[in-house]
Amino acid sequence: MNVLFFQAPILAMLLALMGSFGCIIVGLFSGRRAVEWFTGILTAVSLVLSALAVVNVFFLDEPYVYMMGGWPPPVGIPYVIDRYSAPLALVVSAIFFATMVYSVRYIERDRDVKWYYSLRFLMQAGMYGLLFSGDMFHIFVMLELMGLSAILLVPFRKEVKASVEAGIKYGIYDILAISIYYLCTAMIFGMFGTMTVAEIAAKLGGYVSPFSGGIFANTAALPVIIALIVWSFTIGSAVVPQHFWLPDAHSMAPSSISAILSGLLVQVNIAVLARILFDGFAAGSYPGNEIGLHALLILGAISSVIGAAFMLVQSDIKRLIAYSTIANLGLIAMGFGLGTIQGASASYLHIINHAFVKAALFMIAGVFIHATGSREISSLKGISKVLPGTSLLYTIGTLAAIGFPPLSMFWSKLLLLFSVLSAGGSYQYVVVPMALTIVLESIAQIRLLAVIYSGEKRSVNCRPSYPVIASVGMMIGIIVITGLMPSLLFELGGLAASDLLNIDSYIDLVLKSLNYPP
Repeated sequence: MNVLFFQAPILAMLLALMGSFGCIIVGLFSGRRAVEWFTGILTAVSLVLSALAVVNVFFLDEPYVYMMGGWPPPVGIPYVIDRYSAPLALVVSAIFFATMVYSVRYIERDRDVKWYYSLRFLMQAGMYGLLFSGDMFHIFVMLELMGLSAILLVPFRKEVKASVEAGIKYGIYDILAISIYYLCTAMIFGMFGTMTVAEIAAKLGGYVSPFSGGIFANTAALPVIIALIVWSFTIGSAVVPQHFWLPDAHSMAPSSISAILSGLLVQVNIAVLARILFDGFAAGSYPGNEIGLHALLILGAISSVIGAAFMLVQSDIKRLIAYSTIANLGLIAMGFGLGTIQGASASYLHIINHAFVKAALFMIAGVFIHATGSREISSLKGISKVLPGTSLLYTIGTLAAIGFPPLSMFWSKLLLLFSVLSAGGSYQYVVVPMALTIVLESIAQIRLLAVIYSGEKRSVNCRPSYPVIASVGMMIGIIVITGLMPSLLFELGGLAASDLLNIDSYIDLVLKSLNYPP
């Protein structure tokens, strides 16, 4: 095994952590440009390392576990690099790179940018840790890392009162979510004597660890613990009725941060929840543990319809995009809630596709807001006449968001519908809220496009710079190219879902060094 490829995902996370401290040091002794160059280089290297991890897992080798510090579980922290986690980490790297390029000009009038870039790195490191970690308490630490940086970045422009208010609101909800999850980790440790996700699943199957023994308490309370974990992560992923923080936080944050919050933060939360439910508690296959899947299915259905319905009454472009995120997170929750490999595959693809689409839309919305000086949708009349290229990019992103073929989100939405229909039984009725969500979101998005292309040519305060257009073009390019390769998307989703739902393989992968009996 090539050492660089093996170490690549860990090096990407360590680079992000070092970058967080490095930005402060560089900023104290050098100017703004030095911080931007430093950030750009480290973000680009992280992107390359994430790509190497994907190449290694898919083409050169197979999924593997990196034991942090060389210690086996339950003492050490296993980092699971497989076909579920590695592509998501690459998506994180790509969006952080694109928004970094975008930020160079987008925040050129802001002061103390070293703190902005430092907090971005901290959030990036937290996301890597969450996606790879196979330890429940380590997930808690990484949730804190990601959440703290987000809390401080939402009100980065602290002179705007509404931004500070949105940051406080998000902070309250984030602290609540993390506190609930922390309570769950304490109960899990008391019950299983371990924090390792794979070992918890193994003990549910009768495994007795040579280090931590077997199960120490009656598992009758396990459904309650699972329900609390789902509650915690649905707050973080803004699934209704825990969605109240998202419209304000995503709309009032700088657009470069909105792109990360909407494209990555909420999606990482639900991706990690799926890992815990399927690989930790064997959801759907161990009696009583399917409560988490049922909760996701029901809450997802409600969330998708309510999010899409609220899109129809928005007058603020960023709030409209924010409610679209709530609707799509509901679709993702429903796919995972089915508990089938088709549903998990569809949700996984929708996480990736939605990440790029929503990041692109928020970035372009930032361009429109700078150009018009207003966030109101009505102020966008005539913008297509003066910014035709930017309007075209937004049009492509919007068409992708509503599932227009052959753009990327068309395929994941189609797969979500098929996964519901193929699940059979009462699950087939879930197609109704799915279809209603798609229709309502399409109406809201098309009405916005109609405003952009209506009216006479108008004046603008500024035009987007080349770095801004390049970063947005990168996102739109990915949306178009992946949409033209549906077979590749379906294969990726199938492999990721296979690694997620194959609990025995996950346990064997993590515990094989302990001579775990299959």
